[in-house]
Amino acid sequence: MARFPTYSPGNALLIMAQRPDATYIAGYHAWQQLGRHVQKGERGITILAPVTYRVPTEEAEPPAKATESAAPVRQVVAFKAVTVFALEQTQGEPLRLPRATPLMGDTMGELLSHLMGVPGFPVLFGDTGPAYGVWNPTTQQITLRQDAAPDQHVKTLLHEWSHSLGISTPEQARTRHVGQEEVTAETTAYVMAQALGLDTKDYSQGYVAGWANGDPKKVAGVVQDVGRRVHHMVTQLEQAAQQDAALRPVVERFGGPQRAAAAMRAREEELVL
Repeated sequence: MARFPTYSPGNALLIMAQRPDATYIAGYHAWQQLGRHVQKGERGITILAPVTYRVPTEEAEPPAKATESAAPVRQVVAFKAVTVFALEQTQGEPLRLPRATPLMGDTMGELLSHLMGVPGFPVLFGDTGPAYGVWNPTTQQITLRQDAAPDQHVKTLLHEWSHSLGISTPEQARTRHVGQEEVTAETTAYVMAQALGLDTKDYSQGYVAGWANGDPKKVAGVVQDVGRRVHHMVTQLEQAAQQDAALRPVVERFGGPQRAAAAMRAREEELVL
């Protein structure tokens, strides 16, 4: 999921099962438009793509303002199997990929200050006891431990931000299984951090393994929830980047050529339909 944040959790698992070393994915014709071609004999990766249809104008919701024109509305009616290929299966023009830079030093501190404004509620520094951070659903705020390193601050912010999506109310905090929530929050933080260029494996693996009691089924069971949270957090980042130019390079790291390829696939599917 860290490598394919714009794909659904199910498609991320399909890609992993068929091509574990894949880094970027696109359709056959999309690779051609990017100046590359699929090598002879390569076997494609099968994933699921939505089948949509255009809602007739009379059925579509009217625009909020009379001066606005109604945008075309498309609804998903089914899914179909499509074939895509990994970058590693292609040859041709070098792909301009976003390079994730290590988040440390002054660069890390600057990014942290911008990320703190994204979740939509206060993120403060203060006393968190033995924990690196705390999400309080009652006060609706995140507190980060003052004396932690900058990269730990970012990782913890992602972890507590994920908690805010899973236990947004005191009632949910009382009823949610603690182990399951911690595995979900840390896995979400790991996926987000990887996409940002921050490798938290040494910390996250031990953390997740401890809460999962060494049972991989408990980790696999939270994949769908992790996927939903990652997509929600990426969407919040994209919205924040519209107002904060410093976040725009960060948002690009979540897309790379995938967004261009996805747009191309959408046009291809529209032609097919």
